[in-house]
Amino acid sequence: MKAAKRAFWEQITRLYNRHYGVKPLPETEIVRRSKCHYLIGEAGYPNYGDELIAREWVKYLAQVDPEVPVVLDCLCAGPAAAICSGLHPKFSVVDTVAQMCMIDRAHIYDEQHAVSDSVEPAAAVAPTIEEIPVPQIANRVLAALDAEGLDARYAAGIRLLNNRALDMHVIGGGYMHSFWNANLARLAVAKWAQAHGKPAVVSGVGLEPLDAEDAEWVADIASHITAFSCRDMPSLDAIDSSHSYATLAPDDCFVNGLEGVYLPDEAAGDLPETMVCVQTDLVPDPAALLDHMVAVLQAWEAPAGERVGVVECIPYDSMDALRVIRDHGWEPVLFPLQNLIDHGFPARSGQRWLSTRYHPHLLAAARGCSGTFIPVKPGYYDVKHAAVLRMGSRWTQTTIGDSLIPKPGPGFADPSVRFAYRDQIRAQVAPLYGEPHSFVSL
Repeated sequence: MKAAKRAFWEQITRLYNRHYGVKPLPETEIVRRSKCHYLIGEAGYPNYGDELIAREWVKYLAQVDPEVPVVLDCLCAGPAAAICSGLHPKFSVVDTVAQMCMIDRAHIYDEQHAVSDSVEPAAAVAPTIEEIPVPQIANRVLAALDAEGLDARYAAGIRLLNNRALDMHVIGGGYMHSFWNANLARLAVAKWAQAHGKPAVVSGVGLEPLDAEDAEWVADIASHITAFSCRDMPSLDAIDSSHSYATLAPDDCFVNGLEGVYLPDEAAGDLPETMVCVQTDLVPDPAALLDHMVAVLQAWEAPAGERVGVVECIPYDSMDALRVIRDHGWEPVLFPLQNLIDHGFPARSGQRWLSTRYHPHLLAAARGCSGTFIPVKPGYYDVKHAAVLRMGSRWTQTTIGDSLIPKPGPGFADPSVRFAYRDQIRAQVAPLYGEPHSFVSL
């Protein structure tokens, strides 16, 4: 009976298709649509830049290949699923690779400390968890991808990666470097994918700080995959000094030309003239940083009672800045992270900005805002801000404790460069997603 019903409806479908000129999909396309594009990123923490990059890639894939599912692999899958919800009709989030890197690192740490506890104290030199070599973490993860029993809790994700992934795309950001060894270990999956017939691309990554051993390890990956690009010159030089198999690229946030990223013009008119984004994470002396923020605002002669916008990139990270701004007689206006995501980044031409963070510097400067940046955490944020200057910002720099405060420098000389950046990024991923499209995302 079931076979008869199936034959009947297949005949009805053929008649319908013939009458209306509908051509059935080729079998190869049916198979392709049952697979997925596999992204590795860092959305969900949440941190504005990582959310921005993930969302822009998902939006792009919704335009160029909406029929093929997209799977994003990141450590905080639950928040990432909500943050990227509704951007693609067939989008899902897993934490397979990200969690395997973290858990396998913890297992290695426990094993090494169990050994060190069993020997004489003078001989015990087990590394801290941040000192575990990246290849050691990566090799354990790769072994499990080929033998799921080694990480059986993630068998479903391992099978998805093996059986359904069409390709592998490690999206950009500054979440992979030597100090965050478990994050850096995720890169190994790109080479694994390429070796298993899945073309792999790493786009727009910032790898500094990167020690010599890790640079050599990353270089091997970069030379064995379809394409690899870095968003800053120190990262590129560290892994490929001759620039023979890796390239310099804009930040991945430009993949859609920044269309739809900003607060709409009709809502931007009421934005404060002065904006700050001053973090307290990754800062050795937050009090000194906040004092310098006040010194800058005073040097800029911000009037007492003026509204000062405070942009939050990580939840609660701006509370101290809010308090200090209020205590010094200005009126702070908070722009929470989730509002940046839901409503758009609060930058408009005519503003002046002070930022320690990378993406606020980049987006505000690209919008034509003037500003000044404060580099914190040498070897990390100074590299980031230098990359923004290379992309087109002309902001000035001030350092904590400087007595001479510069005036804000201008933003991008040519805001339309965002479209050239868009096309450059899309061209790099053409082996995965097809030739670049000229339309922009909404």
